[in-house]
Amino acid sequence: MSILIKDFMSTPVITCTIDAEVGRVRDIMKLKGFSALPVVEVESDVPNIKGIVTYRDIAGVYDDNVSVKQIMTEKVRVVQADTTARKSAEIMQQSGIHHLVVIDDNRIVGMASAADFVGLVATHTLV
Repeated sequence: MSILIKDFMSTPVITCTIDAEVGRVRDIMKLKGFSALPVVEVESDVPNIKGIVTYRDIAGVYDDNVSVKQIMTEKVRVVQADTTARKSAEIMQQSGIHHLVVIDDNRIVGMASAADFVGLVATHTLV
């Protein structure tokens, strides 16, 4: 039986809007202990993923009023909740990224980071 990304992803997910200011996003990430947030634009009450902002993205930004849109990574890797851990890890490795956004029925349901994979290895017997 394969381990699925939904079995160890982090939830709940906090998103930020594309026009959010870096200072506010930095504060949220620090307060919640998150290393990345999906960036969304809400259209007709439906959030549309536009990018991802990581702590690394905001680390060198000293103007708290800068828009997240200016520093976010637009190319976001998204996986379905029923994607296997192995396939998810392959995507991360091949893409050179540390975070995946997990969706189910076109809704963001979780995030998986390299730290989540370390936790998986630490708590499961792998064959």
